[in-house]
Amino acid sequence: MRKNGKAYRQLYLSYAFIFLIPITMGILFYFYAYRVAKDQADASNRSLIQTVKNTCDRELGYYENALFQLALNKNVQQLSAVRGEFRSDNSYQLYQLQNELSDLQVSINKNGSFCKDIMVYFKNSDKVVSSFGNMDFSMYCELYCFEEGETAARDRLKNHLSEYHFRDSIRMDSKWTGGRPALLLTMTNLKGDFGESSAMIGMWLDMEALNSSIELAAWESGLDWMIINREGQIMNSPEEYSDIAISYDNLEQGGDQKTEWKGETYIIRTVFSDVFDWKYVLLMPEKLISGSASKMKNIFVVGIFVCLLTGFWAASRMMKINYNPLKVLLEVFRKHDEEEGAYVDNEYLYLKEKAMLLLEECSDFKQLVSRSQEVVKQYYLTDLLINAYDESGDTPDRELICRQFREGRNLVLLFLVKDAPNRGDSQEEYIQKNSLRKFIIGNVFGEGLSESFRLEKVELGDMVAMILSLGKEDTAYEERLAEIVDAMQKFIYDNFNFRVAVLAGEPHNGLEGVHLSWLEAKEAEEFVSVLDPDFISYREIRNSSHKKYDYPTEQEERIISAVKNHNSQLAVSYINKILDVNFLEIKASPEMFKYLLYDLIGTLMKAAQEVGEPSDKELGLNEISIKLPLDKIKDKFSAAVEELCRTPEVQGSGYSQNQQLCQKIQEYIQENFSNPDLNISQTGLYFHMTPAYLSSIYKKCTGDSLLKFINQTRIDEAERLLAEGISVVEAAERVGFRDSSTFIRTFKKFTGATPGQLKSGR
Repeated sequence: MRKNGKAYRQLYLSYAFIFLIPITMGILFYFYAYRVAKDQADASNRSLIQTVKNTCDRELGYYENALFQLALNKNVQQLSAVRGEFRSDNSYQLYQLQNELSDLQVSINKNGSFCKDIMVYFKNSDKVVSSFGNMDFSMYCELYCFEEGETAARDRLKNHLSEYHFRDSIRMDSKWTGGRPALLLTMTNLKGDFGESSAMIGMWLDMEALNSSIELAAWESGLDWMIINREGQIMNSPEEYSDIAISYDNLEQGGDQKTEWKGETYIIRTVFSDVFDWKYVLLMPEKLISGSASKMKNIFVVGIFVCLLTGFWAASRMMKINYNPLKVLLEVFRKHDEEEGAYVDNEYLYLKEKAMLLLEECSDFKQLVSRSQEVVKQYYLTDLLINAYDESGDTPDRELICRQFREGRNLVLLFLVKDAPNRGDSQEEYIQKNSLRKFIIGNVFGEGLSESFRLEKVELGDMVAMILSLGKEDTAYEERLAEIVDAMQKFIYDNFNFRVAVLAGEPHNGLEGVHLSWLEAKEAEEFVSVLDPDFISYREIRNSSHKKYDYPTEQEERIISAVKNHNSQLAVSYINKILDVNFLEIKASPEMFKYLLYDLIGTLMKAAQEVGEPSDKELGLNEISIKLPLDKIKDKFSAAVEELCRTPEVQGSGYSQNQQLCQKIQEYIQENFSNPDLNISQTGLYFHMTPAYLSSIYKKCTGDSLLKFINQTRIDEAERLLAEGISVVEAAERVGFRDSSTFIRTFKKFTGATPGQLKSGR
């Protein structure tokens, strides 16, 4: 140290001289920046209140356009002309108007939950139509607007809605915003008698939500702002500014005003709204500008001294130990390149290249580890699904993955693509399309269900499985699950144009229950081709008599084609083969064999229509029964086929006969819809026809499917029962549904709302 003292002094002096340049420039920059900062802070704060004005006016202009649309709405115009109570022929218009209000509210709230409700008040009938339903004005106020007993607020609202307001706003305390002031924008319909306001359109807005969006978008701490209307009301957060002395008439646009508030001097800047008679006011503490500049000065000085001290310390340290870190790093990397004889032209570029390679290798390793962890997770979850749980096989990794399913109940869902990719595609295209659809199913349903349930996803061949973890006390999961599944299925069909069948097992306790629920969901898979459903739960089908039997559509077409070509021998061989396969090989149950016979009879009826056979009595089909031996059944079918192949074309039954049949079918369903066993097959048995043939006749006569009429009859009766106060479970049982989950899903499909929403007034 003593030998090199002169060198050290020269180094330090050189270092100090070098730093004199940035210090001098920094001092000059500071005085210039201080002056500029004051001007910019002033200009920035002026622009903030303009931002508030532009944001609020843009939102209010959007809401005003929505009110204009409703003012010109055809249903509003027609309903406003009704004097006294609405008649029954106005019901559909009221229903249409409610749907339009609901859709408009959803559209307005796509970027935030500012709009709480949109309503139309009809003065002549004292009725309100809102996005929550149609009701009397007093009921609307009691349910949604005010607490019980607030008659003054209700009267004030009614007086405001009854008066003529082409475009106005009012602030009211209501239940919409949980105790905070709510803003009501109103506009009369544009068709009144002699200037009378026969209908008033209103929109409830949450000012607090609007405040939050403004302050999150472009606000600075320490500043306050207000919105004041022409009555002197503070529209946003009135409780915070209740003691401030500001008058609406004294506020001027363009200049700065001052006021005393909370013991401090505030600068007031005001701009006027272009939409309503509002004034936007910015409150800025006077000390804010001087305080910011002073803080900048202190930070600047401290930064210079820190740089000086750090530089002197680093120079001293490097001189004492004669240490060059760059050389050490290069030596580390050069050891790997000595055998290859690498030549280093630029040490800095060489070091940069090696460092980048090291970072890439690290990144690839992390990705490999992540993929490996996902593969291990999928393996353990798959094993948990398809194999009975074996506690002796637990490992730390398996315990970590399966821990969430150890407690509580677990439910397995299987997702199956109903519209499979075209088999005509190449194998690579088929795999690609199927993988894409599984990816869509996993992400869409995973996103929707994860909001209400804890879950894990597994891909199993062409299906996607999900394990849902339910709490021990969670007994109301069925309705939530049905609503989510229905919404996600509709979303996928609307956006990706394919349908998804969802199969659900029953919830079971612990890890052992996962496999049991999986087996039940797999059993439900057998019913997809029979029932053609969107959602099948094991609870629905565990006591069902539906089972699959082997009668492909191609075989039916071959039989009909053979009959049309008068080839009785070929048609009989097809029928005998189908009977042998199902009776001898599959060994179908008597119930399923009966359905198979009905389908074969239906096939011959279709063939009879093709060749002009008028009825089945002449063919002897009504004599076929499962009570007969198999040989006798074959003989009956053979005789019928022979008769068909000899029959010349004869004109079929008239249209009026089918109309009479359809009327009898409807009467039968209306008398027996409460029977849970009533379905298309049961109806076919009653009229001695196959389900397929009966359905085709009904659809030709009415244009609707027979299943839709059965469900529509049940839902109409359920709506009446729910309106009388009957519970959801009892209503489902009385109209013929075996469980409430199927009832809820069907009810929402036909009415657009769940039974619970209907009972609550929505």
